[in-house]
Amino acid sequence: MAKVCILFLLWAGLCLPLFAQKKTIAVIGSSTAAGFHLPIDDQGQIMEDQDDNLDNGLPPNSWVNRLRVYYDGLHLLNELDNFAIWGQNIYQAMPDDYHYVGGDTRDDVDGRNNISKALSVNPDIILVNFPSNNYDFYPIDETMARIHDIYDAAIANGHTVCYICTTQPRTSEGFAILDNRTNLKTIRDRIVADFPNHYIDFYTPLVDDQVETSPGVPNDNYLGIKAEFSLGDGTHVNEAGHGVLYNAVLAKNLVPIANLPLAVGKIGVKRIDDTHITVTFTVYEGNTEKEFFIWVKDKAGNTKSVRVVIPDKTKTTQTITETIQIY
Repeated sequence: MAKVCILFLLWAGLCLPLFAQKKTIAVIGSSTAAGFHLPIDDQGQIMEDQDDNLDNGLPPNSWVNRLRVYYDGLHLLNELDNFAIWGQNIYQAMPDDYHYVGGDTRDDVDGRNNISKALSVNPDIILVNFPSNNYDFYPIDETMARIHDIYDAAIANGHTVCYICTTQPRTSEGFAILDNRTNLKTIRDRIVADFPNHYIDFYTPLVDDQVETSPGVPNDNYLGIKAEFSLGDGTHVNEAGHGVLYNAVLAKNLVPIANLPLAVGKIGVKRIDDTHITVTFTVYEGNTEKEFFIWVKDKAGNTKSVRVVIPDKTKTTQTITETIQIY
C-alpha cells in the first residue's frame, strides 16, 4: 500500500502539480559511455569527432542514452550529463587538483571529463565507466587506488551517490596477452569486493569465458567480448552489447521506483462543496497498488487523511477522476 503525503489547501479549489523528486545523473568515462561507433541516425551515420558526443543525447542506442530516455519517460530525470570522451583513462578522470608524482608517465587530468566536471552539475548520481584503457600496464593496485580516489571525491559532499562500472573484456592491443585479459577480470573482482553496494557489473554479461570452442580446441577469444556483443575490434561493444549494459544499470535501480500508483507528472484536486473533492490522477501501465492517501486541510486548519482507491482497470496508462467525501 502506497502512502503519498500531499497537503492541499481546499478552500481555494486547487489543481496543484505533484512532481516526484527528479534526479540529476552525471557520467564520466571513455568510449563505451560515449557510445563509440554506434549509429546516430536511421541511415547508420557514425560520429566522426569524439567531442561530438558530449551531452547531446547521441548515439541514441548507447547505454547512457537509453538510460536517459527511460528515466525521462518516467519523469524521474532532471538531467543526464554525459561527459565521457573516447580514448580517455582513469588518470584523466582524477579531480582538478590532482597531480601525479611519478613524473610524466601518466596522463594529465582532463577537466572536460573528470570527477570535478561531474560534480560541477550538482548531481545526485555519478556513474564512472573506464573499462580498460591502460589497464594492460597500470599495476592493479594503482588502478584500484585511482578508482577509490574518484569514488571518494564523488561522495565527499554527502549528497552524491557514486557507482563504479566494472572493467569490460578486451582482446585488442596489449590485451592480446592472456595475462592482461585476466587482469581485467581481477580488477572486476576487486571493484565488486571494494564497492559491494556501488558497482555495476559490465564484465560478466559481455565476457566470453569458454576456454575451448570444442574439446581440445582452444578459444582464441577467451576472456574477450562475446561475438554477439562485439563491434569487431576487440575493444568496443555493438548496440546489442549496449543493451546488455543498459539492463545492468537498470538492475541497480539508481532512481528507486516504488510501486507508486501516481504519475510523477500531476495530481489535480478540486473542491466541489464543503464535504467533497474531486481528485484527478494518473496510473501507469503495470501498476500493482490498490490505493493511496492524501492529506487535506480545511480553513480551520484541520487535517485529515483521505483514502483514494485505484480502480482495477489499470492495465494501461490512464487518467482517472474520483469524487471523494472528505468531511
